Amino acid sequence: MRNGLVMQWSALVGVVLVVVGLLGFISNPLVGKDPNALVSTNEIHNIVHLATGLLALYIAFGLKGAQQANGLVGFGVLYAVIFIAVVLSNNLFGLFGDYASGINEHVIHGAVALVSLGIGWMGRSSASYA
Repeated sequence: MRNGLVMQWSALVGVVLVVVGLLGFISNPLVGKDPNALVSTNEIHNIVHLATGLLALYIAFGLKGAQQANGLVGFGVLYAVIFIAVVLSNNLFGLFGDYASGINEHVIHGAVALVSLGIGWMGRSSASYA
């Protein structure tokens, strides 16, 4: 049995992260190397978005029941770690080069972590362990 809200959130965040990751490679005002972009990223940051987006899509469509809910909790923990790491070092300890994360990224990372943890935790109570 699939947990609808867990699947819907995982699919939504997965699609958004994949799109953001792909957009980061194209010149645009939303995300990428443009100094005026809403979210500044480099190639490594874009790859992280793609990888975590694909992970979220796997959680949405490759898992079911308790595994799906636990997967989303794990995804939320991953994004909480990313949030803390980027708050401690706005260029992720040099990995993002000259592209420093700002308040926009902090809000997004924190929100993805909190919502994923909350929905995943709620989904655990309604998930089938079969």
